[in-house]
Amino acid sequence: MNKTILLTISLLVGLLMTACGGNQKASERSSVWDDSDNEEVELSTEKVCVPFKRTSGDLAEVQVSLNGVPFNMWWDTGASMTCISALELQKLAKEGKIELDDYQGSILTKIADGSTTEALVFNIKEIYIPGTDNQYLVLRDIDAAVSSNANAPLLIGQNVIQNLPKHSFDETKGLIIFDK
Repeated sequence: MNKTILLTISLLVGLLMTACGGNQKASERSSVWDDSDNEEVELSTEKVCVPFKRTSGDLAEVQVSLNGVPFNMWWDTGASMTCISALELQKLAKEGKIELDDYQGSILTKIADGSTTEALVFNIKEIYIPGTDNQYLVLRDIDAAVSSNANAPLLIGQNVIQNLPKHSFDETKGLIIFDK
């Protein structure tokens, strides 16, 4: 069963890479931006402090777990949607942490260089963001675009950031502070 799911996801990733290679239009599909937003945010305490480091591009990088698998992601207010690469999708599939049922369709996305490309969209059941002193944030049912670029950074985009509680950056302590 897991081999079938892994094979299917690999085929979807292969199709994504093929579609991104040319000037093909994305196929018609129902919108992943439906009005029934299932996104849910949980804070362990009234105030959660999440450590971050600045990247060379001046973005905040935080540690997260996607469906229980640890990754580092960039906090990118310029990204409309959370994004992972095909390599991370394959890792999640190999570990049985993402399934074919999580596939939401495909969308056209504009990337940083201004070009447009097609991306697969998968539902991430849980994004866990650890804080200091055993604090944490948990987000559920978040759509993530899958980049065919294996070197693409993992991005926390506006579909997550806009759903989070009020937060601020303490640059001297290297913390993002979330308040309920």
